[in-house]
Parts: sequence; structure tokens; C-alpha cells
Amino acid sequence: MTGTPSRPLRSLQSFQSLQSLKALCGLGLHPEVLVPAFLEALHALVPSSRNLFDWTDEQGRLVRYFIEGPIDTRIAQLYFDEFHNRRETEVMPAFDSLSRCPAGIRRADELDHARFYASALYNEIWRPQGLRTRLEAVVRTADGRLLGSLVLYRGPGERRFSLLDERHVAAVLPAFAAGLVAAGVAVAHERHLPGREPPQTLLLTLDGKVCHASAGAERLLLMAAGGASRDRLSRPLLQLGEPMVPMLLLRLRERAATMATSEGRAAATLAPPPSIVHETPAGQFVARGELLRPAQAGAEPLAQLTLQRLEPHRVALDRALRALPISAGQMAVCRGLYAGLTQAEIGRRLGVAPATVVDHARKAYRALGIGSQAALRELVNACVGTA
Repeated sequence: MTGTPSRPLRSLQSFQSLQSLKALCGLGLHPEVLVPAFLEALHALVPSSRNLFDWTDEQGRLVRYFIEGPIDTRIAQLYFDEFHNRRETEVMPAFDSLSRCPAGIRRADELDHARFYASALYNEIWRPQGLRTRLEAVVRTADGRLLGSLVLYRGPGERRFSLLDERHVAAVLPAFAAGLVAAGVAVAHERHLPGREPPQTLLLTLDGKVCHASAGAERLLLMAAGGASRDRLSRPLLQLGEPMVPMLLLRLRERAATMATSEGRAAATLAPPPSIVHETPAGQFVARGELLRPAQAGAEPLAQLTLQRLEPHRVALDRALRALPISAGQMAVCRGLYAGLTQAEIGRRLGVAPATVVDHARKAYRALGIGSQAALRELVNACVGTA
């Protein structure tokens, strides 16, 4: 295990990425919103193919997890049934050994040996998911309470994690832990926007039998249901989709019954497709239903459901600011200017002198080719829509 690095980070880009991650952790986001946003932003500091966070209790027991990319439920269930705290101990510490580990890094080279690559854990769980090596960090609060495990994965052909990668991850752990325990809540009337995750699709019969599902549909439903856990992974998709999917199917069945008459068909043609918004700590989940009429006589209609997660505006704004060609200090000032704060208010909030705020604003405006606070808002709003 290694602690927080003592040597300075080597590049300006790494420093900027680290400061941006710390700022993200300080936005007061709900942990269910912070984790996906943090894992996404972490790629700029330490490139990886997929990132994961395991929520645990203080005894090191896995409560739920979030992983980027599609979830293969067959592999996930196999891991829980045969490997979790069992066969994984053939080549690595049991998962619940986290309860005895201090905060910090579990070295990537601990699993970089022939015995691991020949193991059942690697060949039945890791390799089918395109995972080759990992860098793991134990996340604890400042007073030592265990929060979970942060894991970065790289696949075959990607470079191994280095000591510098480990130092970078260690440097951001205190801010991440502080963000997780800040217990942020939703901001009243905060706007939600589509995130980077593409919409997902389910194709069902009207009585609820799932015919087809896009690759990320189950993961999205797991997020809406409260996160991936052993119990939820075993649930059928229709149950995971409660209350959105059953309610939409009910409305589509009603529409199908209405369309049995010519008058009903005319009315249904003019009516917009039914939709439902389900709000959870992880964001807003929007489900829209479309009735697919059969192309052949005697066939039954099908229901096509489109699912999408909307994220709080603060997350989209932070992503847009990170994409601008400005420094971390300039980004912090621009965030305040975007919110309508005066330069004096920004200085007090950031704990810097007014002259520093003025200097950051001037340099940011010059870098962005703008000349006013209004122009900054216009530029950032355009970026929020495309970030």
C-alpha cells in the first residue's frame, strides 16, 4: 500500500486534471451522481479503459457497485456465486480484506504475474470483459471510515499502470472521499440534461416479455433501481424497470385497445407517445414508449421503450468548463462568473485576493476570445449542449 504522494506531479496537464477533479468533488453532488461523473473525469488524469467504484460497509462487505460500460449479468452473477470472497483468494486478497486495509493504493503489479493470468478468476471473469490489469484504491474518510474501492482497468495491449499513475490516483483520493461523505442533495428546480451515455432501447410484448435489449439497457435500469448489487443482478428486466416500464406498458396497452376502432386510431395518431420521468438520487430517468404496429396480419403489436438518464446541470457545466482551454484557477473563476457572482464574491468564495480573480478572468477571456460575463455565459451554454 502507498499513501498520498510526496513528490510533485510531473506535468501541468496532470496538475490541471487533478485540480478539476477536486473541484468536481466539491460541488456538493449526491454520491450517486458524483461517482459516475468522477469516474468519467478521472480518465483525463489516469487513462484507462473502464473505471469502477464499489460501495462497501465498514466491514468491507460489498453493498453495490457502479462500472462504466455495459454489464454482463451472466459474468457478474458468476463472480458473486463462485469467486466473491471465495475462489478469488487463490490469486488475490478476498474482497472483504478491504476492512483491514488503510486508505491508499493497492499496487497494480500485485496481479501482474503468470499465476494470475492462468487463474480461473482471470479467464472466467476478467478476460471475457476485456480486462487485463487494474489499479485499485481503498477509499476512507479522514477519520478512517471505509467507504469503498476505486478500481481502474486497462485491457490487453494497453500499457501497464505506472508508479506515476498510482501517485496521481492517490493524490485525488482525499477529495473524492470528502465528496462522497458531503451527502449532497438535489438543488431545488435544478435543470437536468442528457449526459454522455446514449439512450438505450427495450423491445417488449405488451404483456411484458422482453424480446430484445440494447447493450446498455440493463445497466441503465440498474442505476435507476439503486445500483448494481447481487440481489438486483438476479432480477428480471421488467422488475428492474419498476415503476417506469410497467406504467409505460399499461399506457401502451390502453393505446392499443383504443386503436381497435377507426375513431381511436385517429385520436392515437395525434397523441404524443407516452413518457415517464423517474427521479432518483442518481438523476432523472426518462422512459418513452412507442407502439409498433405489426407489418403482417395476425401478428401482435410490440412496445419499443427508449430509456435515458439525465444528469444535473452542475455536472454538464463542470464537463463543459473542463473542455475549455483555460487553467484550473481560471475555471474556478469562470464558474463563479457563470453563476452571476461579482468578482469580490468569487474572491471570498475561493479565498483569493480580488486582484487574483481579475487576473484569472482577464486571462480566461483572452484565451476564449470573449470580452464580457454575458459572452462567457453564452459560450458556456453552447458548450453545455455539446459537452
